[in-house]
Amino acid sequence: MQKVYDFSAAPAGTPAMRGQRLAAGCLCLLAVVATVFLLPFADVAGPAIPGFMLVHQTSLVIAYGLSAWVLFAQFRRAPAMPLLLIAAGTLYTAAIVLLQLLSVPNLVAGGRVLGAGPETTTWLWTFWHLGPPACTIAYALTLRRAQDRPMPRKAGALAALAALSAAGLSAVISTLGLPWLPHQVTGDDYTALTTSGVGPAVQLLTIAALVLVWRAARGRRTVLDLWVAASMLLLVLDNFLTMAGASRGSVGWYVGRIEALVSAFVILWAYLHEVDALRARAEAAAAEAALAGAALRQAQKMEAVGRLTGGIAHDFNNLLMVVTSGFDMIRRRPEDHARVLKLADAGLEAAQRGARLTRQLLTFARRQKLRPETMNLNATLLEFEPLVRRALGEAAELRLELDPALHPARVDPGEFEAAVLNLVVNARDALPPGGGRVTITTGTRSRVARPAAAELLPEPLPAGDYVVLSVADNGRGMDEATRLQAFEPFFTTKEFGKGSGLGLSQVYGFARAAGGAVEITSSPGRGALVEIWLPRAQHVAQEAPVAGTATGASSLRRAEEGEVVLAVEDEPAVLAAVVENLQDLGYRVIPARDAAEALEHLRGSGRVDILFSDVVMPGGMNGVQLAVEAGRLRAGLRVLLTSGYTDEALSGQHGVPSDVPILTKPYRREELADRLRVARQASRHAGD
Repeated sequence: MQKVYDFSAAPAGTPAMRGQRLAAGCLCLLAVVATVFLLPFADVAGPAIPGFMLVHQTSLVIAYGLSAWVLFAQFRRAPAMPLLLIAAGTLYTAAIVLLQLLSVPNLVAGGRVLGAGPETTTWLWTFWHLGPPACTIAYALTLRRAQDRPMPRKAGALAALAALSAAGLSAVISTLGLPWLPHQVTGDDYTALTTSGVGPAVQLLTIAALVLVWRAARGRRTVLDLWVAASMLLLVLDNFLTMAGASRGSVGWYVGRIEALVSAFVILWAYLHEVDALRARAEAAAAEAALAGAALRQAQKMEAVGRLTGGIAHDFNNLLMVVTSGFDMIRRRPEDHARVLKLADAGLEAAQRGARLTRQLLTFARRQKLRPETMNLNATLLEFEPLVRRALGEAAELRLELDPALHPARVDPGEFEAAVLNLVVNARDALPPGGGRVTITTGTRSRVARPAAAELLPEPLPAGDYVVLSVADNGRGMDEATRLQAFEPFFTTKEFGKGSGLGLSQVYGFARAAGGAVEITSSPGRGALVEIWLPRAQHVAQEAPVAGTATGASSLRRAEEGEVVLAVEDEPAVLAAVVENLQDLGYRVIPARDAAEALEHLRGSGRVDILFSDVVMPGGMNGVQLAVEAGRLRAGLRVLLTSGYTDEALSGQHGVPSDVPILTKPYRREELADRLRVARQASRHAGD
């Protein structure tokens, strides 16, 4: 099977489109018509045009020189023999035309720079017209020749050297070899060019080149093939008119020079046209790729939304089922005190699970505001061990291998405990039915910089010291496809209803928010090892607790006598719950459904000690703006804000400053009491 050379790496190697074929056809038709029309007048003396030869020859040198440079540049991208031959032929022609220019008297300097008279100039013209058809024939013969490997790139330099050497040899022959060459010119009359047979031989060679390149490119004609053929046709017409004119300065001589010049420029024009066309196609392709990329991202987003929606709906519907059914049963039998307490506890636990689920989602998305502390992970793990053992179950063995020289890390304690618990529960579910072993290990490791290709972690880490927590099990392990999807939210291999698929998502979000990364090493039947890499903390000292914050053993903070809270909430059910909680804490409560109603109370003379407001409310004024206006009306008024929105949504969409303290919904009565006490103490300190 024959191999067709592929020049598609460069502009003129693209298939000749209809517009290119039409342009080449129109140009050739125009040249043929002009030649046929002027052929009877070819020997008529034309007007004297001063400087014509200088401009003409200089233009030829520029056209052939630029075309050679472009063709050699294409050869560097697509090194093939046909392309090399046509490039070398074009360079040879540029060089021989330059030498012919030097042989014309009084153009570059006084007299002739090169040659022994008109014979040298005519023979250089002959060698010039021999170069393009000879290289075109070689191009056509190699165009479909089988070749398994491309040409070496250094062949371009060798071909260029050969082309320049051939031009120099032609000049030597045209100068020193005249005694052995046929006579072609007498003064300005070169009738002998035809009668000697040299001119017709050159013409036959040019026609043969035209026919061969047209036939060789049949069925796969590229832009280069098309315009090489057009160039050959123009040279054929040039030869006809030049030999018919038979003297310098005739109509045939002038028109032949013009056709030769057009022949020199067509390949260069083809490249420039293709560059413009390729740019247009590249811009269209880039626009299409951008649209395709946007469509792909939208499809991926919708797929993720579908997965998230399904997972959230399943989990929250289960939680709402516990809450709604509990309240329904309480309404039917409110007198059964023990049963009411049991159902209330179940509903409270379901609500807390819902809050944890939301917190896990926000942590994965890195939208939850974390409160990192510098802490020793070993101490936290030892305190957390009883809960971990209960989560693991009695059938499984738990091992703690803690590095006594472990460096501290700066993490959010609650999220760290949640990450450990999620890893332990995942490990427990992967253990064999008869039990197994889960090992928690800590250590400090140094990481050196490495190429991205050699990086094992899904998110490359910079060089430095890291605290590494690992949880390993001897369970069933996971295959590579599962390992790569393990961090996706709601992806789970557990049975339906036995896992939300958010455990490892929370671990991933926690590690990334802390400036670290997570790595999973696993294979089927050989267990799994999950490592959390956390940056080593620079300072060991623990942060002091905020004054007035709650601890596990602290008692409930209640209101001082007569304290009044202005509670602002646009949702009636939530407002009713807030009022109940505040009254239960001993506060007198003034309810308001929006900022306007709250400001009306503040403009009055009634006592208001604390403004407790939702952030996002209707009416054009949010909680932060209300707090600012309230401060103008009543200097020193204490303010506590609350919201169910994420920190990013509050700071971005609603313009809430990042340093404004927010009590995040849902909250328990104990949290509300603590935050009110903090606000009260902060006001006192400010007054001092």
